[in-house]
Amino acid sequence: MATTINKKINHIYLLLEKLATGEELYPQNPRLQSELDVNERTLRRYLEDIYSLYSHIVLIQKVQKEFSDRKVTVYKVANKEQDVSNIFKFFLQNSDDLSWLLQIVYENNPTLLKDYKDDTKKSLEKILKDDEDIFLFVNSPFEKMDNEKFSSHFTQLKTAVKNHEYRDIEYQYTKSEMLKDLKCLKLIHMNNNWYIGVETKKNKLRFLRLAFIKKINYSNTKVGFQLSVLEKYNTFFSSIQNAMTRNKPFKEALLKATPNISIYFKKNMKPFFPSQKFIQEDEDGNIIFSIQYTSFLEIAPFIKQWQPDLIVLSPDNLKEKIMQDLLKSMTHYKESL
Repeated sequence: MATTINKKINHIYLLLEKLATGEELYPQNPRLQSELDVNERTLRRYLEDIYSLYSHIVLIQKVQKEFSDRKVTVYKVANKEQDVSNIFKFFLQNSDDLSWLLQIVYENNPTLLKDYKDDTKKSLEKILKDDEDIFLFVNSPFEKMDNEKFSSHFTQLKTAVKNHEYRDIEYQYTKSEMLKDLKCLKLIHMNNNWYIGVETKKNKLRFLRLAFIKKINYSNTKVGFQLSVLEKYNTFFSSIQNAMTRNKPFKEALLKATPNISIYFKKNMKPFFPSQKFIQEDEDGNIIFSIQYTSFLEIAPFIKQWQPDLIVLSPDNLKEKIMQDLLKSMTHYKESL
């Protein structure tokens, strides 16, 4: 048994060395099978094991080879210059105009093109130069990724989510806390920030903002969690609206926008919430619409943002909480006069 294990380890190291030098590996390669003295099935298992551990740097692609009419699965290490430039090429060649996408990615990471040496670099640089005075991104959809710690945390969590693994996370929001044995479920971008959705040891769902994570360690729980853990949140993740959405049944708020702001809530306007539904425009020009919500904080900031021209029609408890907050605000203003 020990000899078999040592043989596998040696084979894995050899394959990793080949990947590191840029070689493309595939199980059907007779030269590779002969070199390792293994069959196609064993070689495929080795490559699958490597991918499960290093999926953040190893790519798999379907490639046509001369010996087969069907495409085979090829494993290789991601090439930053080639692979990223090909992505931009595809977008720019297959879209009416996505130069804004290149601008916003470059703004987020100015070192993006520094290592390019081919015609793609020149082409992308020309697009950036031609359009640099056209676009202004006040609210970037990205959280800044040039911070070394942030980038490291992002990569670690991506690996944990990919492999359904546990992590210990030191987190500091209002207070510092060490969270043990967290199941890393999903990386989520919302409200212009990155969050990691985790399940705690008490089987509670939490969102941790990456900017508030101080340290990430491997958990003592080495075996990955079952896919069924993630599956039970599928419905929730598909209906999430913002960082204050909770994993519980939705309630419905009925709202009225007065003519002063009604143009923003008309039927064909972009909704502010995924669950937002236009109901009607009355004869006075008011727009009636609804929003589903799971917690007060999920919807309250939005309602207050449009005061005094957005009115809660129902439910009564939401209306009362908004009124209480407005009365407190009025009291503060009166005290400051």
